[in-house]
Amino acid sequence: MKKARKKARRITVQEWFYLGCLVLGGTLGVIAVSIMASRPPPEHPSKLLEAPGVVPWYTLTKVSFMQRDGKSALQFADRINELDGKPVKLRGYITPLQLGSDQKHFILSPKPPSCAFCIPAGPDEMVEVFSKTPVKYSLEPVTVSGTFAVLRSDPGGMFYRMADAAPVSSEGRL
Repeated sequence: MKKARKKARRITVQEWFYLGCLVLGGTLGVIAVSIMASRPPPEHPSKLLEAPGVVPWYTLTKVSFMQRDGKSALQFADRINELDGKPVKLRGYITPLQLGSDQKHFILSPKPPSCAFCIPAGPDEMVEVFSKTPVKYSLEPVTVSGTFAVLRSDPGGMFYRMADAAPVSSEGRL
């Protein structure tokens, strides 16, 4: 019996073209990933809101869930608990909760609202504000001061509230 010789198959021009495109695409992908990885991370918007005497937003994010008596409960960092019932200043963006340019009830967060029906952040980055003095709605950040409250079991899902708030002039702006 003669052994059947296998004929070597030649790669066509079209197959070489496809192989070259795959190699080129993979190389460009590696280059793009390395360029993106070498860039510094973008500045978190809350860093841009820091000012003297203002509570930084990252302080309010130190919240965790724990099990207590078989139920989930919020556990706030000591720094947050120290703010409870005290007068504080916060700087952030207004998400209106009522009509008009003068706001007495609104959400303050480190992120500007992206649409009229969207919540701008998670509960650890939102403070429900009840203002005694109307605060003019603006697309720019505002600084407000008031009595801070830590909400341990709010039915609306809020973690923080500020009462008797008033706008604070900051660098000539409200």
